Amino acid sequence: MKLFFVLICSSLSFGLAAQNYIDLGKIHYANTPVNQFDSLTNGTRIQEMGTDLVTPKVLKNGNAIISGFYGEYISTKTAPQNSHLTSVYSTMLKVGMQFKYGDKWEGTYIFLPKISSDFKKIGASDFQYGAIALFKYKKREKLNYKFGMYYNSELFGPFFVPIIGFYYLSKNDKLEMKAILPISADINYKLKERIRIGANFFAFVRTYHLNEPHNGNPKSYLTKTTNELFAYLQFHVTKSIILQTKAGYSIGRNYRIYDIEDRITWGMSAFKFGDNRNQLNPDFKDGLIFRARLIYRYHLSKK
Repeated sequence: MKLFFVLICSSLSFGLAAQNYIDLGKIHYANTPVNQFDSLTNGTRIQEMGTDLVTPKVLKNGNAIISGFYGEYISTKTAPQNSHLTSVYSTMLKVGMQFKYGDKWEGTYIFLPKISSDFKKIGASDFQYGAIALFKYKKREKLNYKFGMYYNSELFGPFFVPIIGFYYLSKNDKLEMKAILPISADINYKLKERIRIGANFFAFVRTYHLNEPHNGNPKSYLTKTTNELFAYLQFHVTKSIILQTKAGYSIGRNYRIYDIEDRITWGMSAFKFGDNRNQLNPDFKDGLIFRARLIYRYHLSKK
């Protein structure tokens, strides 16, 4: 199953269009046990780090200007014979607006330019451009629905993802559910005043330009595809500072390298049209993931 990243999920931070809080800052670190390459004995770990910042400015008419930044670092082996790790990076700006259309409807429109590569040097192939339009319908105070579309100029070709989702909070504020499908889904429950238990799902597809030769190929790109299912504990250190400790498992994970000229016609969520690409490296197997995330949360209500 190949679903869309996410990142966007953690990278876009649609707090204004959902619950009565917004996460202004997030920092995460993830690591894995050794993942074996297919039919081979040796393997590799995956290490990830990232930060996500968003700074909304609410205007007098109720609309909002949205700006922010997302950065990440990933390190892993892409082939069993490699003596060194492949490290890739991504930096993305978020610039957009949120408009209120009466009491029930809101629309969020964000432009997402980014640099995504090994950062050995910066050229035209290192830049990608994305955008998202997301609409929210407020059914009642603690229930809303969302739908929209995401686009990005991935290195394999134009990529579109239709989005449908919802947000729900129970009357006693203990059960919280939110989803932006097929990107992410989350359910959590308050055990104690400062402790919540939960489970969530993230789907990722990202591409990174490789400026250095890999396995004899002078120009190539890396495509990361993974679907990750987590269970977690969430600790509210203070009202605004939250720590999540997560253990999960990847489904259909791969870090595949292709020639820079090897592309598809276009992609729509899990479907890729005109995909006759030749993979240049072997896959490694799915496995466990351990992740920690620190969140700075701003509450929109006084509660």
